[in-house]
Amino acid sequence: MTETRTGYLPELDGVRAASILLVIATHLLPVGPSHWELNSATGLMGMSLFFCLSGFLITRFLYESPDIGTFFTRRIARIVPLMAFFSFVVAGLMYQRWDTFQAIMLLYMNYTALGFKGIGHLWSLCVEMHFYIAIGLAIWIFGRRGFWLVPVAAILVMWARVDIGAYKSINTHLRVDEILSGSLLALFWLNLHRPGFERIAHWWGRGFWIFLPLWFLSSHTQLGGDMAYLRPYFAMALVGSILFMPEGFIRQICRLPVLAYIAAISYALYVWHPLTALGWLGEGDKWTLYLIKRPISFVLFFALAHISTFTLERYFTQLARRLTAKKAAAEPTGQ
Repeated sequence: MTETRTGYLPELDGVRAASILLVIATHLLPVGPSHWELNSATGLMGMSLFFCLSGFLITRFLYESPDIGTFFTRRIARIVPLMAFFSFVVAGLMYQRWDTFQAIMLLYMNYTALGFKGIGHLWSLCVEMHFYIAIGLAIWIFGRRGFWLVPVAAILVMWARVDIGAYKSINTHLRVDEILSGSLLALFWLNLHRPGFERIAHWWGRGFWIFLPLWFLSSHTQLGGDMAYLRPYFAMALVGSILFMPEGFIRQICRLPVLAYIAAISYALYVWHPLTALGWLGEGDKWTLYLIKRPISFVLFFALAHISTFTLERYFTQLARRLTAKKAAAEPTGQ
């Protein structure tokens, strides 16, 4: 088990790559016969991992560097420029749907019926930004004690989901538990030095093959039923088992360079991929669509993701780092 508590965790690159590949498969490929409902399951699987990682990484950052100004500057620079550019081009210029563009930029699209093909997937960015705002304010007001609100919020969201029977939802108050689960995992990870935690982690790291089928069943609402309420926590258990397991082939696979590359451009892949299935690229019989046009789509959105990651996104993320570094340098240091 790795000893690093706050540094780079290469195993998570593999998890992030798996999450985006599952989402892409959901939207662009037939994942088994339609009556098996695997496309719906893989979508829930991918997003549960994606959200769990987001909660884990954000909580680690805030726990070690509770500078709210730096946090918001870097998060906005990471998420908003590409979100704004994509929604302006697709919702505004292509569809002339400025109401949808407004709903995305003001972060309420996931509470409306304004989503449509090619743009509807941006609901998840609204959920993420709501989480960033909430946890940022909690830490700003209460300091580290604000992290005690994470388990409270997780319980309340679970109660709300069970109360109305929400196996899946795009509303923040019925979906943010997938991010909160990652936050809980981060709090456990950051407190491994406490008595008993290492022993729990030891056994947790040996549960991968138990958590994997449970995570799948909780994501397949037809097979798993009420297990769907526990999907965030099976995803958390699965990610935690990778972090805590002994060195072996699963961790080695997660560290593969190709997965690290996919992880590096994963946000852009998520944003761009539905665009390449619109119009001519989304038409035709099954054989033409999946044997000819979908491979073209894959090449296009990987190229777009690479370009936007290392141009538009890199510019703004590096700008945010420079601005926050200058701010830190300008602050007086205690003696």
